[in-house]
This record gives sequence, C-alpha cells and structure tokens, in this order.
Amino acid sequence: MEHMIEHEAGKVHRVLGSGGVGLHVREWGPEHAQPILFIHGWSACYLAWHNQFDSALREKYRIVCMDLRGHGFSDKPLDPEMYQTGAHWADDIAAVMIALALKRPVLVGWSYGGFVISDYLARHGSKNVGAVNFVGAAVISSNPPSHIGERFIDGALMAASEDPAVMIEGVRHVVHATTYGPLPVADTERALVALGLTPPAVRAFLLMRTLDFTTTLETLDRPCLISQGNEDCVVLPSMAEHIASHVPHAKLSRYAACGHAPQQEHPDRFNNELAALVESL
Repeated sequence: MEHMIEHEAGKVHRVLGSGGVGLHVREWGPEHAQPILFIHGWSACYLAWHNQFDSALREKYRIVCMDLRGHGFSDKPLDPEMYQTGAHWADDIAAVMIALALKRPVLVGWSYGGFVISDYLARHGSKNVGAVNFVGAAVISSNPPSHIGERFIDGALMAASEDPAVMIEGVRHVVHATTYGPLPVADTERALVALGLTPPAVRAFLLMRTLDFTTTLETLDRPCLISQGNEDCVVLPSMAEHIASHVPHAKLSRYAACGHAPQQEHPDRFNNELAALVESL
C-alpha cells in the first residue's frame, strides 16, 4: 500500500511498513532500470545518499532511498518494540520492495543499514536480492561493544539523552566523528539537521539491540561489496574484515584517508564501484 506524488527531487512515496508505520521513500531514474535500494544509518535519513541520487547513477539506474522507521520523514512511534524486533526492520524493506515493484534490487546499507539488510536476509532470504553493498556497515551489536569505536559510543549515548543540551552536543560529536576530514559546510549542516529529525528515544532503542548476523552472512549467495574507510572510528575496519571473512566471495574495498562515509568522502570512486557491482549482475 503506497501513495505517490511527483516531487522536484524525484518521486515521493508513502509506504505502509510493518506495524502500520508510514515510511518516506524517494526515487529517481528510469522506472524499468535495475533498482538500487539505499538504506541509511543510525539517526540519518535519505539525504545521506545525495552524492548518489544527484549523480550520473540516476541516469542509468532506478535509485530508491528510504527513511528508516523513526528517522527522517518516516513515522516515529515511541514504542521500543517497534525498533527492537528484527521482523519490523525486515518487513519494512519487503514492504518498500513490494510497493515499488523492485525486482532483485541491489541493497546498499550504510552503518546501521548493515543491521537492517541482515534483518531482511535473516527473515526473507536472498531470493529477491540482486547484490549487497555494505558501506561502513555493522552486523554485530554486543555488550561490551565489539568493532564499534569509543568515540562514536560516547557521542551516541549523549545524542540519546532526553536532556536537550546533552543531546545537541552528542549530535555534534557524532557528525564530526563521521568523516576523516571536514566535509563541505553544506554537507555538515545537512547531516546535523538530518540527525536532529530522529527523537532521542529512538536513538536509544536502536542502541539497545543485541545482534550477531555472522551466521546469516555465511549463507549470503549474492555478489557482495564491502566499502570501508581505513580511518573509520565509528564502525571500525575490523567489522568490515569480519564481514569479508564470512560472506562467500565478498570483495573488500578499502578507502585511504576516509572515515565512516565513503559515499560522501569519496563519491566518485564509490559510485564507480557501485556501478561495477550492478553491471556484474
């Protein structure tokens, strides 16, 4: 079930996700081209992919970006069960695929998007997946944390605070920890606003999940590209190495002088490598 309107920045869809949560979805490019479904990270929104949907990729492929539940312009219920149950995340992806009739999309997941893709694979399998691109992605969430940087943990805990002053400092901390070098001012401002759209309680609900998708990764039978910044202090490079060692025939692409956001810090290379993955299908 979805409602669509035309928008100057592409087509805007409202998709009914799991548990009745409304999901904000946008798309660009030829309707019948190979679809690529972009899934952003913790406390971000679809704008994390602006270097992709505002690139030549949209001339050749069907680019679809969604706001995860609780994020961006999607609905934001404050029931923890809506975020701590893997079936909700998995079924949100399935709902977008069905509503937009996406046939074997390439799934691109940044940061927390790695968990969401893994939720989908664990529940629905890879039958309707063309390929997977893990981008600075996480697939293990444990206590104590494993493969997650202390700099991110400190900022994330602050950003999940109900005290506005603490929360704002936490958001600033996370945004500036994301990249190795400073982004253009407009990109930094965009990231600050995007993170501000996510309620602190939702940030906390996501941090509370305990997950390990290693077994799921071992059964992934689709082409897999892992894009990882060498200087990532949010999701550490050791997480990418773990994914690469468990996904059969995965390709690990390391980015020098790059932090947690290869798609923003090195967009030309990232887009070229993504296009090569798509063409390999």
